[in-house]
Amino acid sequence: IEETLDAIYPPTAYATLALDGAARAVDAGKLYLNLAAKQNAEILAAIKKAVKGTPLAELPVLDLAGQAVDAYVAIQSELMDLGLEQINAVVNALLASGTNVEKAKAEFANVVRGSVDRSTTAQNSLFEFAAARTKAGIEAVKAQPGIAGTEAEAVAERIQNGFDTVIAAQKQILGLATK
Repeated sequence: IEETLDAIYPPTAYATLALDGAARAVDAGKLYLNLAAKQNAEILAAIKKAVKGTPLAELPVLDLAGQAVDAYVAIQSELMDLGLEQINAVVNALLASGTNVEKAKAEFANVVRGSVDRSTTAQNSLFEFAAARTKAGIEAVKAQPGIAGTEAEAVAERIQNGFDTVIAAQKQILGLATK
């Protein structure tokens, strides 16, 4: 009966179709993200051109916005890749185990371990993104005319130090949770 089922319902063929479909969906998502980033860059360039020669042209807000969108696109792309890797791992583990229950359990345990590792990497990327964006914002504030040597600069530095402490604690918690 098993041979008849494999002939009527070939799991490998269906799994391949499903994986190909998931890969195409990820590619489409990345395409839309890249198009949005490109459109954002064009809009920011037009705004910069419009405010050229005005005091607004000196503000770093447009550069920060462009960098934030680019970083967001990169992180979203990484997360889509992570999801696709996990889908592939689960499907391939199920196919490899066949009808052997013990092998299926072992394969699934390996998939879970790999998933935790990939998730940890993704979360660390998010922490790095948040830290970089905060640092860029604080540096932009500190670079404004009239800020150097004032209480505003000291507050900006305290905010940066506090944020760095929170990120370090989050990374430490994540490290403990994955052990």
